[in-house]
Amino acid sequence: MFAMKSVFVKKKSFRLYLTMGLAALLGSCASQAPLGGGPKDETPPKLLSCSPENRSVNFSGKEIELTFDEFISLKSVQQKLVVSPPMEEKPEVISKTRSVIIKFKENLLPNTTYTLNFSDAIADLNEGNSIPDFHFCFSTGPVLDSLKVSGSIIDAFSFKPENGMFVMLYNDTLDSVPVKKLPYYIAKTNSNGNFSIENIKKGRYKLFALSDANSNLLFDLPNEKIAYIDSIVIPSVIQKSQSDTLKKGSLIKISETQTDTLQKDSIITRHTIAYSPENRSLYSFEEDRLKQFLKSINRPYKNKCFALFNRKPFGPVTVNGINIKHFLVEQGINGDSLTLWLTDSLEYKNDTVRFQITYVKKDSADILYNFIDSATFIFKETNKKSPAILKFSSAVSVLNDQQWQSQYPVRLSFGSPVISFSPDSIILEEAPDSVFHKIKPIIENSKHSPCVYYIKYPWKDEIRYRLRIAKGKIKDIYGNVNDTIGRTFKTYSLDYYSTAMFNIQGPENFYVFQMTDASGKVVLEWPGNLPYTKSVNFLLPGKYRLRAFVDNNKNGKWDTGFYLKHRQPEKVFLCPDEINLRSNWEVEVKWEIKE
Repeated sequence: MFAMKSVFVKKKSFRLYLTMGLAALLGSCASQAPLGGGPKDETPPKLLSCSPENRSVNFSGKEIELTFDEFISLKSVQQKLVVSPPMEEKPEVISKTRSVIIKFKENLLPNTTYTLNFSDAIADLNEGNSIPDFHFCFSTGPVLDSLKVSGSIIDAFSFKPENGMFVMLYNDTLDSVPVKKLPYYIAKTNSNGNFSIENIKKGRYKLFALSDANSNLLFDLPNEKIAYIDSIVIPSVIQKSQSDTLKKGSLIKISETQTDTLQKDSIITRHTIAYSPENRSLYSFEEDRLKQFLKSINRPYKNKCFALFNRKPFGPVTVNGINIKHFLVEQGINGDSLTLWLTDSLEYKNDTVRFQITYVKKDSADILYNFIDSATFIFKETNKKSPAILKFSSAVSVLNDQQWQSQYPVRLSFGSPVISFSPDSIILEEAPDSVFHKIKPIIENSKHSPCVYYIKYPWKDEIRYRLRIAKGKIKDIYGNVNDTIGRTFKTYSLDYYSTAMFNIQGPENFYVFQMTDASGKVVLEWPGNLPYTKSVNFLLPGKYRLRAFVDNNKNGKWDTGFYLKHRQPEKVFLCPDEINLRSNWEVEVKWEIKE
């Protein structure tokens, strides 16, 4: 009996051990996945311990371990981790259950305070809740440096905050340092454009910010956005004291759970620490170092050559023929293209024509100079059905039955330069009632193109107009004539428009003001000094914004900065209030520009 009982007890024990083992296994699995039905976990992990301790001194190890209260995952840690001072080889960072382990691959500098900024790279495994702006610091010497520089960076023109821009301090203050050397301290802007460089030692520094396109922490590409402060940065800390009088009967807090009432008037002193510089505003920009060149040339027709620049030239463009003498030059309205109209049939019958094009370029030091480029245009007849000579065509800026704004002329565009266009060629009529009456407009050729003409007339509000040009009335330089052109349109009524009265005050300077629509398109632009008062009529209903920039060189356009010339971008100011225009309304817009 005893032997059988013994066997029974062993089986029971085995079942018990098996049950306990399964429970432990299931418990282990359950800790890595959320149970259904409960509230969603929105709490980020909490740091329980670290080796060495945060803010330790005399650190000489090769590894740091951070332990949290739950299982950890890392989100793009190699991209988000910023080590200051920077290292040539970033440390290895791995997650291991509830721990994050940082292994240094190179020797640490002596007597140096290091800051590891993980941004939001550390998160819990289950829900992905990140620890915002997680920092860890230590010193390899007996002192932990504690000075700080903070601020924000926004785009100089759009005012959008810069996210992920490197902000760097150099202990060498030469202008060439951002181009040649790695920074001594470094931080990164967050989504609001804010930055904070912490644990800085006392000294004199150059501050420079960079959108590092090639990940080498050097300003060595022309398309990298930058921001900088011209003056030397000297971090400091100031202890401030502020005294306040509390009246008899005021409640004061004496512990977390207890308050008391003052029996008499008392003076209390509060001590605060202020770092300098703090809340510095920087304005980012991309230097205008894009080199000027002819991007493409082609000859789609025997009598037409086309040249496109990669950007608008910095000055006038001149064209001389090499093996051709008779031609017209048309520069595109944006200034970045040329159309060369060949006018002699004996010359444009040649398959190859050559021109010498002179335009203005900038060298690496931002100095202007004239550059002579040779351009060879070859005509290749790829399709026998396509005409070798461009046919005459026309386009009108107003469509049939379209409503038209009475302050604008009607634009006529032709496919080739026009040589014969008399005002008598146009029949323009208006119908103040049901009957059309003939009127006489003014015809003006565009200053920019021999292919564009404008029909000008003091259009009346809410009136129907009819435009007709008979076939053969307009002739181009090749003897081609137009087909019949006809349009009927009606102007808006006067009470459809809105009026804005601008009253702008601020520092005396020369400004360019721009009014933009909801899409950001500039619909109105004018220059002026402050104070400035202007009434603008015939504005379409809609929502608009107003901005201004200081036009230092009075060239009518916003100019970016240039670092090595210590030239900041021209200052831009945005009116904080949206302008909401309604039909038949007059809106007063008051704006005080502040530095």
